[in-house]
Amino acid sequence: MTINESATVRPDGTPAPAPRPPVVTTMPRLGRGVCWRDIVREIELDELEREARMKEAA
Repeated sequence: MTINESATVRPDGTPAPAPRPPVVTTMPRLGRGVCWRDIVREIELDELEREARMKEAA
């Protein structure tokens, strides 16, 4: 049995479920001068600050 075969047939002989198609979502439109890169960076900075606060509290 190869790696590819194990992905298509389970040990009990039933076929494996078909892979799901990727979920595609559209990004909402942003106002003038706002870009997703800036928003993502702000989220990342907030996460880093939260982690730093959690380390200080521990």
